[in-house]
Amino acid sequence: MADRTVASTATLEVFRTTYNSTGTDVGDITTLNNSFTGTATDLVEGVNKNTTTIATLPSAGFSIAMAVALG
Repeated sequence: MADRTVASTATLEVFRTTYNSTGTDVGDITTLNNSFTGTATDLVEGVNKNTTTIATLPSAGFSIAMAVALG
């Protein structure tokens, strides 16, 4: 996942394409919490894959959620 910025002097077209690329990197949030196996290509798939793996560990989910929330 890339770290993206848009200069204040950039055109609306540059902003639009950068924004759309960021949305692609995040993924489809309607599929959040679905089971996923394979190689994650976006953030939602990565979360789903980890959720599937963590489901077998009863207390790990809370710890990881707190780490994500607190940064």
